[in-house]
Amino acid sequence: MFLKIVMNDVRRKKIITATVLVFIAMAVVLGSSATNIIANLMQSIAQLKTHAVPSDLTQMHIGSYDQGAVDALVAALGEHIAEQETMYLLNIEGSDIHFGANRTMVDTVQDISFVVQNQKFDFILDLDNRKLDIQAGEVAVPIYFMKTYGLSLGDVLRIESRGFRKEFVISEYARDFEMNSALASSKRFVINQADYDEMLEHQVGEMEYLIEFKLHEHGDLRTVRNAYREAGLPSNGPTIEGRLFSLFNALSDAAVVMVIVLISLLLVVVASLCIRLTFLATIDEDLREIGVMKAMGISKKDIRNVYLTKYKVVATIAGVLGYALSFLVVRAFNGNMRLYLSSDLSGSLQYVLSLFAPVAIYLIVVLYCRSVLGRIDGISATEALRSDIMQRGKHRKYRFPLLKNRFLDTSIYMGLRDVATRIKLYRLLFFIFIVCTFIAILPLNVFNTMNSPKFSTYMGIGQCDVRIDLRKTDTITADFERLLAELENDSDIEKHAAYITCSYPAMTADGRWDYILIETGDFSVFPLQYLEGTAPAEAGEISLSFAQASADGLDKKVGDTVVVQVGGVEKQLKVSGIYQDITNGGKTAKAGASLGLQHDAILWYMVNLDIALHADVSAKMAHYQSTYASAQVNGIKEYARQTMGNIIRQMGAIVIGGLAIAIVVMVLITALFLKMLLSKDMSQIAIMRSIGLSAKQIEHQYLAGTMAVLLPGIILGILAADYLGEILVSMAMSSMGAASIRFVGIAWQTWLVYPLLIIVVVGITLSLSCKIAVAEDLSVVLRS
Repeated sequence: MFLKIVMNDVRRKKIITATVLVFIAMAVVLGSSATNIIANLMQSIAQLKTHAVPSDLTQMHIGSYDQGAVDALVAALGEHIAEQETMYLLNIEGSDIHFGANRTMVDTVQDISFVVQNQKFDFILDLDNRKLDIQAGEVAVPIYFMKTYGLSLGDVLRIESRGFRKEFVISEYARDFEMNSALASSKRFVINQADYDEMLEHQVGEMEYLIEFKLHEHGDLRTVRNAYREAGLPSNGPTIEGRLFSLFNALSDAAVVMVIVLISLLLVVVASLCIRLTFLATIDEDLREIGVMKAMGISKKDIRNVYLTKYKVVATIAGVLGYALSFLVVRAFNGNMRLYLSSDLSGSLQYVLSLFAPVAIYLIVVLYCRSVLGRIDGISATEALRSDIMQRGKHRKYRFPLLKNRFLDTSIYMGLRDVATRIKLYRLLFFIFIVCTFIAILPLNVFNTMNSPKFSTYMGIGQCDVRIDLRKTDTITADFERLLAELENDSDIEKHAAYITCSYPAMTADGRWDYILIETGDFSVFPLQYLEGTAPAEAGEISLSFAQASADGLDKKVGDTVVVQVGGVEKQLKVSGIYQDITNGGKTAKAGASLGLQHDAILWYMVNLDIALHADVSAKMAHYQSTYASAQVNGIKEYARQTMGNIIRQMGAIVIGGLAIAIVVMVLITALFLKMLLSKDMSQIAIMRSIGLSAKQIEHQYLAGTMAVLLPGIILGILAADYLGEILVSMAMSSMGAASIRFVGIAWQTWLVYPLLIIVVVGITLSLSCKIAVAEDLSVVLRS
């Protein structure tokens, strides 16, 4: 019986029912998509890790190397270390790698290494996650460079260095668990052993060592790391823990998931408000029928079930539809994952986890309907039968009388008066407009922030025009000094500052020694934004990154003391400030040049500079790049773009999707609201038309009322996206080392283009809805 009543109600209210179904289905699509992407991410990372067998601890080193000393450590720590393997990397400058129409990779911020496949673990795979086996004359190119430079299978790479010239044919793309991510600053090209030996024989590139350790299941990582350091083994380079590789691989897709989940939750809120809106309209229309059912003795529970069954059916259909459509959405967002992690995402886990969203949303909708339907219990049969008469004159005659209007157009005044007299109805629309604006603006704010030069401050870099990196080579110290001398005498350089990063032993909170990266230099030239405190300005001061200062790092706060060894001498440094840094696993530190250098542990040199307004930035960058071939010269925006490239691209898709969802929701909600309002007011509209008001004047009345809630809704939505959005994004980014994100907004987009687009869309929807309703035959309306 209930099903028959439901079907009759659906036929009678097709548009309202379809709108509710669309909202619930959209929430399910996004919810299922998010859980599906999470499932795929977990599955693909696990699959890639199984096939690649990454190291648990990796020490990068440039300089003299003694494998025998490393073997002795492995023998001594046999209870912790299962296997050890050293990969020999030939570092090639981007300017020495040619392809296409005389193009090079000189503009990359990545370190490029040519390697031979490992034998024990840390395997580099093809796109089918099979261990690469490269033949002579061939090369496997990292996916990052394939995407960046549009390289295809069969293309030719040419190495030209120190009079040596050799061509390689691209035979495979390399999927590298340890260095896939753009956040990993190095990339590995795989070649055949014979080609590698030939390059080594001709002294092509600079040798670097990847000293890798695979631990037993219960092996202690810190014990191995500290024993390695204490033994004085090669450590001229960063030390990387295995967990960071998984974090870097998950990062770009995880960022997308977080935004999709948030939009999905907001759509659940919108769907609930839509149900409330339609329910209020339905109850108002069905009051007489409710009165008749109560007068006939039908129980409250049975009356509630009439309405509840309808929403159960709608939620079930929307859940099935949304669940099916979610797999199409997932395919659109899984392209990055399929390329970098796994081509096969067909596991059963995604289908099981994706059911969570439709089930959860179904329960939320049903429970919310139960709470709203409680209003029926308070309506007696007599009130229900007489309610239409009671409502016609209730509080309308003496509130905001038209005679008191002195300044506004009559239609506009009547519209504003309608909002005031039916504030409970309009506040639902107001809140929905806030939520929709939030959905549209938040992804835009995140995208603009990540795409801004100011984002460098979250990478531990002061805002500047150009960044020059010098990595370890035989002539790095001489090149560094020569570069500083030239910058000092270059009138086109407005200001510059040099920084040197070394690895220093530091005492942890539990009294043990661990190695940390400390960057030394003058941090007043290109200041960072600090969460707490200030930059190290005096001798004996140090600033820590958020992750380094946390309990997982040194566990320090501003004013605490950090004990650091410099040249074997212990120094006590006072923590002057805490900043944000998402690079190098988020754990870095900064100190003044007075700290002194660990000359045997210098990792890299960096120079930041601002170029004078009258100078050509591109020409100046090209000059320094050609003069210092081993340097990496990049604009700071380009540096951030290359480092965060995948996340920025995916966030761009979310910006478009968020705007589309917001517009669709606003159109449907506005049309539904107007249909409900015009249905209630049909007799009044007929009276206004019979006394001479034009259809355009009546349309303006409803337009004014809706705009009265739309405009403040847009403003509050933008403010919520700015301030509440910052809090939500900061919570999500804190695990990466950025705990306080400040959005970089583009005012003409946020406050002009988006609001105008929303106003135009809502205005057109209002105009079309009013035209259809007002055009009905007057005689039919008056007779009813």
